[in-house]
Amino acid sequence: MSLSSASYSIFGGISRSVKSYFLDIEEDLHKANMNYTVEEYVSISLFISSLNFFVEVILFAFIFALFTDILTALLLGLTLGAIVSGLLFLLFYTYPSTLAKSRANKIRKLLPIAAAYMTTVSSSKLPSIHIFKTISRFKEYGEVSKEARSIVNDVEILGMSLSSAIKRRARKTPSREFSELLWGMNAVNAAGGDMTAYLKEKTEELMNDYRRRIRKYAQDLSVYIEIYMTLIITGSIFFIVLSSTISMISGTLGTVVIQTFVVLVLLPIVSIAFMLIAKGVSPTD
Repeated sequence: MSLSSASYSIFGGISRSVKSYFLDIEEDLHKANMNYTVEEYVSISLFISSLNFFVEVILFAFIFALFTDILTALLLGLTLGAIVSGLLFLLFYTYPSTLAKSRANKIRKLLPIAAAYMTTVSSSKLPSIHIFKTISRFKEYGEVSKEARSIVNDVEILGMSLSSAIKRRARKTPSREFSELLWGMNAVNAAGGDMTAYLKEKTEELMNDYRRRIRKYAQDLSVYIEIYMTLIITGSIFFIVLSSTISMISGTLGTVVIQTFVVLVLLPIVSIAFMLIAKGVSPTD
């Protein structure tokens, strides 16, 4: 039995009764490409949170029992278990939205390149479905390929018309840019217009936005580097020199431990954090 089936068999009744309070995550589940209904996802959240609660209560109660009486340890275990399980459930609640935003960001990064390739395929005058078939075969386009594959599956497996499949994906995609591209392609198809000309114009628009984001990233990166050099590198050197001077005057050796911590632990952690921030705001993969 799968996790979703086991969870739904236990918490399905509760999930159905509280579904109205979680309707806001239904759209996020679609945009995050998570194949769960609201009831199934809430059931999984309740199942894992409840399981975590029992494990945490036993674990915390055992730890606290080493230092206090059984009743106090049990109360502390219940309290901390409830807090941790509540935070875990909150994490489940926000995860679809976070994943949808992550997918939207990935699509935005790759869409200009994918649109350029779609323009090339369209120029061969093949039916529009072949544009999505071709894109779906290239894993290099990441989430864009997955979105294209969904359109192809809707047409070839579910028997939907291309127009219906495009509109369905345009409503469900987490990317505003890709949604606009799909609505435009559907309109051009319906009107019998020039698909190649539309895609060429859209590609130029996406490329201009991509270049603008590259320039902004370069400016932001220079600011990050200045902050890093000024506050972190220069600040660390100043701290080590100042603390060494104070240590020599006072005659204590306690600052050596602090200096070692700053150089070997704090400085690497902050440096890694700056690298992750720089990578996170990058408009390219």
